[in-house]
Amino acid sequence: MRKFLLRKDIVFCVALGAKVNSPDAWLDYQEKQMRGDRSRSEMVMTIKTPNWSRTLEILSDVEGKKQALSTIQSPAKDKGIRTLRIDNNMWNYFPKLKRKVAVSSSMLLASWMGSDFTNDDILKASSMAEDYSHKFAKDISGFKVIVNTAKSNSKVMWPRIVTYASKRDCLPRRYSYYDKDGKLRRTLTFSEIKVFNGHKVPTHWVMVPQDDKTKTTVIDYRSIDFAVSFKPNHFSQKNLTGN
Repeated sequence: MRKFLLRKDIVFCVALGAKVNSPDAWLDYQEKQMRGDRSRSEMVMTIKTPNWSRTLEILSDVEGKKQALSTIQSPAKDKGIRTLRIDNNMWNYFPKLKRKVAVSSSMLLASWMGSDFTNDDILKASSMAEDYSHKFAKDISGFKVIVNTAKSNSKVMWPRIVTYASKRDCLPRRYSYYDKDGKLRRTLTFSEIKVFNGHKVPTHWVMVPQDDKTKTTVIDYRSIDFAVSFKPNHFSQKNLTGN
């Protein structure tokens, strides 16, 4: 298990506009930039394996930290498949089967649509800033390293996530996910920073599972609207199924 040397030195991030010695400030800034209070995103997910690949166009709506709804726009055979989260409850809806399926807590780490992202990832069920405690580790190659350890009362899938954040803009460039045994399980890298409604967001995400690096899942954000508003029943089972 990799060990991280903790440091308490004052660090500087241009984006924060002041010297800070709290990793909490970095994580809070990242979430405000990348999540906001609510958002509607259009993205393309490309899943690649040695034997096949597929591309999905997805519309993702998120409000707060407890409501999310994703809808597949294409390809035609998957169009209309939706995933809803309300608080700690999740459902998938398959329009061709006219079937709604509850996602149990044991399925949160399951692959979403055959990708290397999980149900938990797609629905933004976890908040790094709120569900984890944070400590700085030793800097590497221009990055501020933050070790995020799950709080005892939080219901998260990963006991530890290590953030590698740019010192220039405070935004993450890599997450490393560790299981309960301290084993690195997957890596998510970020690039291509763009601005949407004043929010700076990495728009190119690449997830690679540690146990099979021949597989990758790439998400490219086409647009993100942080000024969107949703109807009161938008995040509801009725809206999920259209009934």
